[in-house]
Amino acid sequence: MRNDALDGFDLKLLKLMQEDTQRPVAAMAEAVGLSVPACYRRMRRLRASGAIAREVAIVRPKTLGWPLSMIVLVTLEREDTRTMDEMMAQLRAEPEVIEAWNVTGDFDVAVKMIARDMESYDDTVKRLFLVNERVRTFQTLVVIRQLKDGSPIPVAPD
Repeated sequence: MRNDALDGFDLKLLKLMQEDTQRPVAAMAEAVGLSVPACYRRMRRLRASGAIAREVAIVRPKTLGWPLSMIVLVTLEREDTRTMDEMMAQLRAEPEVIEAWNVTGDFDVAVKMIARDMESYDDTVKRLFLVNERVRTFQTLVVIRQLKDGSPIPVAPD
């Protein structure tokens, strides 16, 4: 769904849904000034159109025994399509990799990883980057403290 296809009601709904998808439809409808059926139809349309990519529970990694987080900055040996596709496929298949991006600048790939301890991190890094012929260099940033949690996407002002 294109942004110009969204009206004020849709934008308000997207803002509210980013804050809490468990809020009852009746409360959403009241907050945006729609009837419950109209609000439900719009919410369903936003989901079906792809404006809402997915709805998930955000679980803190520590809850499941993953207390360490790292950002790994990777420079590839070559920047061709095949090398990038293979690298991204390998990263997508790795459970410890929770996010990865192809980026511009001094690095080619930025990876957000989690680990149970430094030893398991070291094992994963060796397998993914150290012995990987696609990787020229990598740099690890260990997260000391998360300063801002996954924030909602800003919605245009009313």
